[in-house]
Amino acid sequence: MSPCLFKSVIFIFFAMAIFSPGFLLPEKVSAAGSLPTYIEVQLSCGDGYAEIMSGEACDPGTPPDIPEDLGTTTCASFNDVFGNPFVSGNLDCLSDCTAFDSDMCYSCGNGAKEVAEECDGSDFAGKTCITLGYQSGALVCSLDCRVSTAGCVPMETQPGTPGGGSHGGGSGSASGFLPGSNTESVTKVIAQGKSYPHADVHILVDGVVTGIVKTDALANFYFETVDIKPGVAGFGFWSTDLNGLKSTLLTLTFRVISGAVTTISGVYIAPTIDIDKQSVRQGEPIKIFGQTVPSTEVHVHINSEKEFIEKISSAETGSWELSFDTAPLEEDLHTAKALFQVATEGNIVNSGFSRSVSFYVGKTGGEVPCPEADLNHDGRVNLTDFSILLYWWGTDNACADQNQNGVVDLVDFSIMMYYWTG
Repeated sequence: MSPCLFKSVIFIFFAMAIFSPGFLLPEKVSAAGSLPTYIEVQLSCGDGYAEIMSGEACDPGTPPDIPEDLGTTTCASFNDVFGNPFVSGNLDCLSDCTAFDSDMCYSCGNGAKEVAEECDGSDFAGKTCITLGYQSGALVCSLDCRVSTAGCVPMETQPGTPGGGSHGGGSGSASGFLPGSNTESVTKVIAQGKSYPHADVHILVDGVVTGIVKTDALANFYFETVDIKPGVAGFGFWSTDLNGLKSTLLTLTFRVISGAVTTISGVYIAPTIDIDKQSVRQGEPIKIFGQTVPSTEVHVHINSEKEFIEKISSAETGSWELSFDTAPLEEDLHTAKALFQVATEGNIVNSGFSRSVSFYVGKTGGEVPCPEADLNHDGRVNLTDFSILLYWWGTDNACADQNQNGVVDLVDFSIMMYYWTG
């Protein structure tokens, strides 16, 4: 019989920020402005867990690896033909998990032969010495409800052949009973969500890439694997957009249940973001751009003494671009980050934030010859770059002058610290 499948839904909310671990909650979280991501665990009968709330009375497990789950129910919870609780035996679970199997429960001495017994008192269920291959005689039921053929007369035998044969000479005690066969349980994890159109989504398990899948034109992706061992595992999701910009890492930690299909739904990867220049003259526009889910509303948060939130719609390709007037911004280092807004389950909720990008607004501005404080152009910002910055301290060196205000000073050092990689 095929195993009975049922669903136990566990809702999980987790932050969509790099290096931010996920966490389990007992119920769905509906915090304002949060995008609900949930996990659906589809358990199968035979996994060794009796999910009473989901309709299982018990679970037979999968011998010998997965033990059965009968809870606190025993044979004494069921009655014999006389309405009295069973005294002995082995209680089992039906192969479809819908009810207990009490066939191997019995009460030796009540005068009624139960399935697990060979006999009880004078009840031999129609067996006689003759039906057991003897010539005549009377069967005897022992105190432990086993059939004894000591009173049976063996058949006459031909010379040289053994007489009587062995016919139930006292064996037959109640033994363990295995429930009906179960289809082999498979441990599977399915992940589905949105990234960017025609983008590769990287799926990591405990920091190791498990698979890479391509999204469709609507940015949807689907991934499944049976190569994950049961137990607590950390999952990560990231993607790269059409401009080669990498998203933040969306992370989640939960327990993978043996013999279950675990579906992670609503895996929405945050938008990518970048800027066209690191330094602008106050009042000049700065272009902030990236990619996200097509035809969604993107909210760009610009950090200042007063936070500015600009809204723009993404194109059918998922691309978005904002030209922001820096006139209201004070002369200082600023950051920008983005999220997208989507309607789900009748509510308007937000995705997680993208990474932050920084830019300087000053009285002068322009392109920086050495962007993101990488003064020696080796792809890292470390002590070498700091040494170069100190060498040009107080001068108007264009490379070290990150904010292009005409002098290498503490503001340039602050910009370097922001991009520091070590």
